[in-house]
Amino acid sequence: MLHVFSKTCIGYTHLNNKKPCQDFSSQYIDNDRTIITCCDGHGGEVYIRSDIGSRLASYAIVNVFCGLKDINYRKYTVKETRDKIRLEVLCEWNKLIERELANRPIKKIETEELDDDKKDLLRISPVKAYGTTLSGAMVLDDKLIVISIGDTEVIGIRNGEIKKLFDYDDDPAANLTYSMCQEDAYDYLRVKIYDFKFYDGVLLCTDGFSSPYQSYDNFNESFVRPLMQKIINHEDLSYVNKFVEDMALNLGIGDDVSLAFIINDKVFKKYYK
Repeated sequence: MLHVFSKTCIGYTHLNNKKPCQDFSSQYIDNDRTIITCCDGHGGEVYIRSDIGSRLASYAIVNVFCGLKDINYRKYTVKETRDKIRLEVLCEWNKLIERELANRPIKKIETEELDDDKKDLLRISPVKAYGTTLSGAMVLDDKLIVISIGDTEVIGIRNGEIKKLFDYDDDPAANLTYSMCQEDAYDYLRVKIYDFKFYDGVLLCTDGFSSPYQSYDNFNESFVRPLMQKIINHEDLSYVNKFVEDMALNLGIGDDVSLAFIINDKVFKKYYK
């Protein structure tokens, strides 16, 4: 049985500053697939609609993933399959952004507090207003498909350990992240396909959730392993919902918080004692 969860909560800094929640997460389940998403809109001044950008990024993932019927390596190579998915997700997000801008052009009142350089940037490239990271995961048959751009965590859970499913060799400078709104987003949008039978689960979270743990070892020991133990023992998971809220409103760094996971309860208990 797969246990699926997604939750987003606005951080106390945004609440205090009367800013919208810029995170967005979701889940989708049908007879063939299970999908989770987790996207983090940028907080810089120019990203005046990043809350919408993150929501549309989530929609783009679900729309494209729902169009995948199976992973057919007889028709496409692994690389062709990955490239096809990332191109379709990028095009879908841009299509949704273009539709949003057509229906609701950026108004002068939205940019009145920006300096002239930022106003010019949005006039030239209004898509910048929607800057966001993007991450998603789908279990389809026996495959796990993951997609990511930016610093949202995409973590595989296996035999009591966790590991990052993406590693960028050319991470941007501190406090910066790759974005769906950059012109070369395709170059940094990553897709990987794994055999899900080799994993106990997959977890996505924004930095508002992971940063307080300071290390992956601490994150695993303090959150992931206890979560797995409760799932294996068929215990109530309602605490997770409350914990996400507490992380956003009290315990964390003040940032918005998103968490999503797909976890299989048919795992080896010996790894989670």
